[in-house]
Amino acid sequence: MDAQGFLAALTPAVTDADARERFLANPRAVLAVAGLDLPQWFTVSAREGDAAELIITVPGLREPDTDLSDAQLAGVPGGSGVWYVGIS
Repeated sequence: MDAQGFLAALTPAVTDADARERFLANPRAVLAVAGLDLPQWFTVSAREGDAAELIITVPGLREPDTDLSDAQLAGVPGGSGVWYVGIS
């Protein structure tokens, strides 16, 4: 999904009350339908606000060739995304 597709997926949440309710309830599902399949360890959340901003919290660095175990992945701090949608 490119930036245009991403914006196209978010725009209904700003212009249509039902789409907004669906997006706020399950942003991951709405983005997946639009073609943005995120890994399960990537937390997606949405909330209402006045700002149009995208915040991504990146977990700490690790060795590039080292895989994390499921237990390690469960303990990774951060990993949540907060999506603010607004159209000006």
